[in-house]
Order: sequence, then structure tokens, then C-alpha cells
Amino acid sequence: MLLKIIQEFNAWSKLKIDIHLSKKSQTFYFKEGQIWWVSLGQNIGSEENGKNFHFERPVLILKKFNADMFLAVPTSSKIKPGNYRYIFQRNHLQYTINLSQMRVISAKRLLRRLGKLEAEDYKNIQNMFRKLV
Repeated sequence: MLLKIIQEFNAWSKLKIDIHLSKKSQTFYFKEGQIWWVSLGQNIGSEENGKNFHFERPVLILKKFNADMFLAVPTSSKIKPGNYRYIFQRNHLQYTINLSQMRVISAKRLLRRLGKLEAEDYKNIQNMFRKLV
């Protein structure tokens, strides 16, 4: 178990260096309300981790600060109700957005666009966010 954890952190550290040195953020144009796959990483404790080779996870772009940074909220296909979660439907499947895991991330982590959240769902999530802060 410990060896697997060490291997995951080593793999993420190598990928993180490549992401940091890339010029990728200049080629992606993203907007608020869109859902993107991003290299979220191998994180600590209860923080959301990415999966697979790119340590990726879909996130909602909640707030775009500039062409290089945005506030991201991880999504999951595991439905878990809760105070900081919002459940939405897309293509006849349900997903959860976890506001307790939101964070500012670099556009360099963007991998590919998944789609756009429905306007009503996005507005509901914005309202939930406003109540948190």
C-alpha cells in the first residue's frame, strides 16, 4: 500500500513538472459554466484526486479570473447528497458537484472540454456558492 502511494506521488510529480513548463494554457479558451477534464493531481488526505495517467477529473469552471486561472469545482458520477453538493443530470446520467472541494487552478491543467452545464443548474450552483462565502 505504501509503495503504491509513493509511486502515485512520484508519477504525479513528474507530470506536474511537464504541465508547469507547458505553454498549453494559451491554446485553450474556456468559459464559466463549462465542464472540462483537468489534471487535478494526486492530492493529500480527503482532497479530490485525479485518475488515470493524467490524474484527471472533470471540473466545472465556476469563475474565470483571467485567461490563465479559474475557480474549479470537481464533479463526480458518484451521487452523494450533502450540504455542499449539487446533483445535476447530463445526457440522462446524474453527477454531483462538490463545492467543498473547489479551488483555484491554472488553465495549464486543462485537458479537453466535456460540455456545458445547463443555465439553470449553473445559476443554482452560483447561488450555493454565494451562500458559502
